[in-house]
Amino acid sequence: MARLAQADTVLVTSRDGFREGTVRAWFVVTPPGVVYLFTSAYSVKAVRWRSDPWVRLTVPGTSVASEGRVYGVPESEVEAVGPQIVERWGMWGATTPEGLKRLIRDRQYVLLRVEAS
Repeated sequence: MARLAQADTVLVTSRDGFREGTVRAWFVVTPPGVVYLFTSAYSVKAVRWRSDPWVRLTVPGTSVASEGRVYGVPESEVEAVGPQIVERWGMWGATTPEGLKRLIRDRQYVLLRVEAS
């Protein structure tokens, strides 16, 4: 987790049936080492995650990887992690915790928590 926390992006591998796809994604790590991903609700990766929540997170330029599952974070749980997410992704339009909640509530973006499998 320490190597991941030092990176700007993470490589996220997901699958669609038998095919795997890998993309760079922004992330935030909150205590006690919980990884959150934030993306457009209509992105290819978000569509993949709705059908198969399995992911592999890899620190770019290394072989350090971990597999897990993504779970949607409801608006009611955003309060606890909102400040860290706004600090990291404010340029995406979530400039305040309230703005972040609105983006999630309006289903424009999804906030996902990665849990190790």
